[in-house]
Amino acid sequence: MNPKVSVIIPTYNRSADVQNAIRSVLCQTFTDFEVIVVDDGSSDETRTVLAESFADRIRYYFQTNQGLSAALNKGLAEAQGEWVAFLDSDDLWEKEKLEWQFKALEQFSPQCGACYTDVRFFNYPETRTMFQLAEGDDRHEGTMGVSTNVLKMVVRPGGGGMVVCICSILARADLVRKAGGFDTNLRFGMDSDFLFRLARLTDFCYVNQPLTLVDRSPAENRHVGVSAEWNKLEFVLRQTQIRFEKFLRLSEGLPEKMRKLILAGLGAVHSGLANCHLEAGEYGKAREAISRAAQLDLTFNIAAKWLLTWISPRLALRAVERHQQRKKDLVPFV
Repeated sequence: MNPKVSVIIPTYNRSADVQNAIRSVLCQTFTDFEVIVVDDGSSDETRTVLAESFADRIRYYFQTNQGLSAALNKGLAEAQGEWVAFLDSDDLWEKEKLEWQFKALEQFSPQCGACYTDVRFFNYPETRTMFQLAEGDDRHEGTMGVSTNVLKMVVRPGGGGMVVCICSILARADLVRKAGGFDTNLRFGMDSDFLFRLARLTDFCYVNQPLTLVDRSPAENRHVGVSAEWNKLEFVLRQTQIRFEKFLRLSEGLPEKMRKLILAGLGAVHSGLANCHLEAGEYGKAREAISRAAQLDLTFNIAAKWLLTWISPRLALRAVERHQQRKKDLVPFV
């Protein structure tokens, strides 16, 4: 008989961390699951230690280093469960995570085909949870509930970052496959892209407890292998541009306010690219980027930057540097 849940854990050169992630799944109070570990080309002792520590308690697959999307899709291809959950190899679950999610899904079925939990960070000074950091109408009330803002939160994360975290998601496997899995053309933000497509298919419910623990140690320690490029700002912006352009193509039938949010996000990306070009002394490219930002979402700040970039790029650069200096104490949740 197939398990009810397939838990997919992609990993790369984290032989110690991935053992802790696996143990946090194996100690769940809900026990009808399988654990699928996809090793994305590790060169350390991952294969050996997992065989020694877990043997047939997990299903282990090895592939050449292709990136997170390819590893997750491999896990989906092998998954036999009716439901699918994801866990990064440096993150953890509290032992009642799956049990609480099925309580919520039972309460809000059949409206909701996916459920997420609150998230707490470790190896990081922020003590508030992701739900506590959420702003305005993104806040979550009660022990359990149905979220009406998943698309908005994916397009424009509020507070400390993405409130709907991929490592807290439990979703019906048929919906995950209908959404198309993970886009291998994306090497950053593939989780947001996936969640956007999933949220087009079903409502999400939530459990207002921090049952998912996410590592936020320095990014350079976490972003390794093909993900090392995540530490480069221009790469992140280019990948985000691709993702928002995809959101725009998929926005047919969505409320106009969602389309405006997508356009604003894409405008912010081009404004960020203008900053990169200004810093590189590529003033022609900076003008092109800020002009595109103005076409997409003409705010006061973008209009002011557009004017400065055309009149005096060096003055525009100084203004950008002053703005970045004011934000230097804000650490991004990447």
